[in-house]
Amino acid sequence: MRCFDAHIHAEGRSIEDLEKMSEAGVKYAVNCAFYPIIPKYPETFLDLFRKMTSFEIEKGREAGIELYPALGIHPRCIPPRYEIVLSEIPEGSAIGEIGMERGEKLEIEVFEAQLKIAMENDLPCIIHTPGKMKEEITKKTLEILEKLSFPESLGIIDHVTATTIEDIMERGYHCGLSVQKGKLSAEDALKLVEKYGPERIILNSDTGFGKAQIDAVPKTYKLISERLGEEIAKKVALENAREFFKI
Repeated sequence: MRCFDAHIHAEGRSIEDLEKMSEAGVKYAVNCAFYPIIPKYPETFLDLFRKMTSFEIEKGREAGIELYPALGIHPRCIPPRYEIVLSEIPEGSAIGEIGMERGEKLEIEVFEAQLKIAMENDLPCIIHTPGKMKEEITKKTLEILEKLSFPESLGIIDHVTATTIEDIMERGYHCGLSVQKGKLSAEDALKLVEKYGPERIILNSDTGFGKAQIDAVPKTYKLISERLGEEIAKKVALENAREFFKI
């Protein structure tokens, strides 16, 4: 089994954790930028990005996983003078994780600035939706994407649930299913794939700084393979991600 975990935060995991992920079947992963506190200085992100595009890639390879850095400013950790960070974002393989948490003015400003960078550089974009206000923020996200004429081929809207997936699929964007405690169970993901089909659906674990099921994608792959067939399981756990991220 070879899986692609399309959303992790490798800075929050040890090399031993990554080795366990690899042993379970995760051979590719997108490492999304996130800082667990709001930085006092924008330069904090510059060093984070430098670490993600060098040290973390080597750590992943040593563990048996090809890590692809997604650089961006998460809405929960927007630094002062964030504009300083923007010029470094295109150095990654993708942009993310970006988006909105509460839909406030600063979040919208930072989100739109990064979407424009994605369009200018033809980079795939991982878009966060929060646990709270999910339907409202998803609707606002789609409105912003439409306003900017953001290409469907570059957008994956993440942490999708049964209440938000239909609107996203109708707009033509990719849907990220985060199989993790507090988000979706493997059974939840199975039901969504069964109802909407495997096209434009991509699995991830959102493994990061807290307790997490680091083998969530391989376990979900096995369940979907058993219930819906291996071809469908491969699409949502490997092939769709490779196509979307151009890997």
